[in-house]
Amino acid sequence: MPLLDLDKITAGFPKTWEGFLRDWDRSLRAGNYPETTRYNYLLAAA
Repeated sequence: MPLLDLDKITAGFPKTWEGFLRDWDRSLRAGNYPETTRYNYLLAAA
């Protein structure tokens, strides 16, 4: 099971903010950031 579940992290968020976090995660993935780092960054932003 993957550590990072954006659906759980962004549950109840406005669609604009959810989209921003998804785009940011895509950018972090493109930069080859590890999943744990992405999880921590997105959780802090949420």
